[in-house]
Amino acid sequence: MMTTTRIEAFAKANFTLEVYGKRVDGYHALRSLVVPISLSDTLEIVPSAALSSDTGYADDLVLKAARALDPSRGAEIRVTKRIPAGGGLGGGSADAAAALVALNEMWNLGRSREELCEIGAQVGSDVPALVLGGPVVMQGRGEVVDRVACPPLDFVVANPGVHTSTREVYAHCTPRDLAASSATEACLAAFETGDLGRIAASFVNDLALPACRLHPEISDALASLRTAGVLGATVSGSGSSVFGLVESAARAMEIAESLGKKGLSAWAVHTM
Repeated sequence: MMTTTRIEAFAKANFTLEVYGKRVDGYHALRSLVVPISLSDTLEIVPSAALSSDTGYADDLVLKAARALDPSRGAEIRVTKRIPAGGGLGGGSADAAAALVALNEMWNLGRSREELCEIGAQVGSDVPALVLGGPVVMQGRGEVVDRVACPPLDFVVANPGVHTSTREVYAHCTPRDLAASSATEACLAAFETGDLGRIAASFVNDLALPACRLHPEISDALASLRTAGVLGATVSGSGSSVFGLVESAARAMEIAESLGKKGLSAWAVHTM
């Protein structure tokens, strides 16, 4: 009887996302505080002679990750999606990261987590952060990741149902000056105080403005969060999902339910 490996692939929220100028490889240089949240997809992996995935995506990051790990091996990978696709929450990257971790164990490859991060960088910019797990500061184009401490926090995530083009959002972003103060360091300093108001005020995403200009629905979702009483809100990644910090899990559920009644997809989540 074949054994099925089951693993959760957790979404991420960008508490900060600082965008600098383009690198020689064409990617923008970034600094971002990336925190995994409790919204997740589920991967079920069964040993198989051939490699397959049921995601149906033309750009299947799960298969790309598996081939980057070991192109000679096979597995059947089934993904139960809950993270909205194209929503700035790293769903495809989370699935790829979970596949790397699970297949490394299933195939008895013995790769370290750091080695898996290096392989993940070949798959997508967000993959190393999600392979390493836990809150991280991500730099470079995403290939440099370092774990940091984050207090337990409760959020509401909302998705307006539009798909953003990461390439288009970046094209409309004005890179920040290298000499500018670091939003990421300010957010980490706010973590140390434990002050929810200060933490909420430290959220910064340089892609938020271009994302909102390209898709007014994102602005509307942010306004809905703020009207509902979150302590602070911003866009995750290049959108279209937004998130807001709240005082408790009960408050997160209350706001998510109220937004749902207004037709906005929303989830009560917490940091992982």
